Amino acid sequence: MTDAADPINLIRRAFDQSIRLVDAVPADRMGDPTPCTDFDVRALVGHMTFAAGRLATAGRRQPIIDEAPVITGVADTEWSEAFGAAARSAIDAWTADGALEGEITLPFGTFAAPVVVLIYVEEQVTHGWDLAVAIGQEASLDPVLAEVILPVVQQFIPVDGREEGMGFDAAVDMPDSAPVYDRLAAYLGRQPGPR
Repeated sequence: MTDAADPINLIRRAFDQSIRLVDAVPADRMGDPTPCTDFDVRALVGHMTFAAGRLATAGRRQPIIDEAPVITGVADTEWSEAFGAAARSAIDAWTADGALEGEITLPFGTFAAPVVVLIYVEEQVTHGWDLAVAIGQEASLDPVLAEVILPVVQQFIPVDGREEGMGFDAAVDMPDSAPVYDRLAAYLGRQPGPR
């Protein structure tokens, strides 16, 4: 396993990126659309915060409640603090002794602990791209994260026969020469390119 693919390194690196992006969102852009058509910027940050909390709960082996996937009720000027706290909580949970051992039951299945890390790192990396595009911060994205996550999603998310409610639209054609984040986004059903 390379250093880049080490689960703890991935968690830290993904949250470092997400924290930078959430910190960069101007309060007056919270209602802007994102490439993830389910969420505007505010809801997207709320979802990323929810996912960070879910990862912390999983890492601590606490019961996971199937709940609405967006944190709400946070003032637009307080998202940096809220997301940062959730991210630090997830990092703390997964750097504890034994966190990467055994299996964890999520609302959609039971997985080995390192796979749970990959699921929620993919969430941060993909939605990090959504947020970066929405606020014009694509140049700040960490390409190593997408290089690690792209083959993971290609292995576990089928390109054909994606079910309704799976969370991913049909894959968009993208040449292998395209930037890695564009390839990742396209595979997950986003439409990279000028907006």
